[in-house]
Amino acid sequence: MLKNISQKPNKALKKYIDRIYIFEKMEEDDFRLPAVLPGTGLEMLFHLETSLAFNRCALPVLHTVCPRKVFHFDKCRKASFISVRFKSGAFRHFSPISFSDLNDKFISAKSLWGYDGEILIETLTKISSVEDKIDEIEQFLMNCLKLYHNAGNDKWDVIIEDLYYNFDSHTITQLAEKSSLSVRQFEREFKSQFGLTPKEFQKISRFQNVVKDLLLNKREDYLHTVLDNGYFDQSHFIKEFKSLTNKTPGKYFILENFDNHFYHESIHI
Repeated sequence: MLKNISQKPNKALKKYIDRIYIFEKMEEDDFRLPAVLPGTGLEMLFHLETSLAFNRCALPVLHTVCPRKVFHFDKCRKASFISVRFKSGAFRHFSPISFSDLNDKFISAKSLWGYDGEILIETLTKISSVEDKIDEIEQFLMNCLKLYHNAGNDKWDVIIEDLYYNFDSHTITQLAEKSSLSVRQFEREFKSQFGLTPKEFQKISRFQNVVKDLLLNKREDYLHTVLDNGYFDQSHFIKEFKSLTNKTPGKYFILENFDNHFYHESIHI
């Protein structure tokens, strides 16, 4: 049994959140969820039943997932959670925790928001309807946005969106000039905002765009796609893919993974 249903967030949150989705999978024997590949965003998971585990340690009921390198959840027989998928860099408007402390870690609601995080979990646990749980999560996030949003940092939302969608046409020097900063200042401030250097973000954006395209369209022949996205040649892509996933593209782009991943089609309203 597999359920993977997405919905758009409410209007107040759509600038910062790509989607909210419900994921459920259950089998008689232990199974492995898809590999969580490096990405530029962040997800916040609330487990509806037993929490997933990582390296034999159960994860908190509510936690972030911010992968900058590949990882696997432990095998399980049932996975059931609500996930809020934040856009690149957007979560910094909802918590005082810096991205440097979020990358490649599972941060609990208590660590993110203290007592308010504990109350959120307690409230969600008492609500029976998944739809009502989502409403409660959205209301909580709107309150966080009012509390933690710093309008002075909004200019960096434009910068990261520009780099995310135009990773193959902008140089760091060009972005620094557009921001009226030296390259060194731009790199330092970018990393303080997002926990990655601009070059690292550019690398992951390109990787994410290519892999998403190939998996959703079930393309085993990837050469044209990688060249269209700014890789110099096949060797360049293989080297970069292996550095981010510990696998070669040939071993990853197989039938099993075309039907087993965490990428989604865009939601059109």
